[in-house]
Amino acid sequence: MESLLTQVLPLSLTHAGNSFTLVIGDQGIQQSTCEFLLTYSSMVGTDIEAYLANLSNDCDRVNVPLSGKGEAVVLGLRDFARLRTLYGQMMYELKLQDLLIRSSIFPQSTLALSELN
Repeated sequence: MESLLTQVLPLSLTHAGNSFTLVIGDQGIQQSTCEFLLTYSSMVGTDIEAYLANLSNDCDRVNVPLSGKGEAVVLGLRDFARLRTLYGQMMYELKLQDLLIRSSIFPQSTLALSELN
């Protein structure tokens, strides 16, 4: 029982160009911007407190859609909360980057100096 409680599922989310790479455990999943937004909106719309309050075994796991084609992953509540935080962080970074670009303040990591001229 102790090993079950201490296992942590490796999760990561990276962004390059118009694609996102989600890694869950040893499985890599490519997502387009639309699929990223679908997954993010689905997770934000999930009432995690309702899952926590319900003692039924059905509420121990959450289905997370990854694409409009029916691809999904089922995660435990703990990992779902971590993944939702990762997506929220990525969304914040994307909004900040968009704000900087619209304000003509270009982050160094986004554009090379030759592109600014």
